[in-house]
Amino acid sequence: MKKGIDVSKWQGIIDWQKVKAAGIEFAIIRAGYGRLPQYKDATFELNYAGAKAAGIHLGAYHYSYADSTAKAKQEGELFLSWLKGRQF
Repeated sequence: MKKGIDVSKWQGIIDWQKVKAAGIEFAIIRAGYGRLPQYKDATFELNYAGAKAAGIHLGAYHYSYADSTAKAKQEGELFLSWLKGRQF
């Protein structure tokens, strides 16, 4: 069984080398939530860069509040814009 973690701004600043040394193999990083650009997770960029540098496999998620098809589409497009150019 592989060991992984789910992280967001609520975990604060993460020492990704310590995470790797603890045997964590993957991380799922919150990119943000909702449909407005200002709701991007404050630590998404830092967590992405730190985990990549430590050699930890990555995934990302977006916490959705959509209550209609139109809002879900808006949130999905925003999420994809945050992921653009990154490798998971």
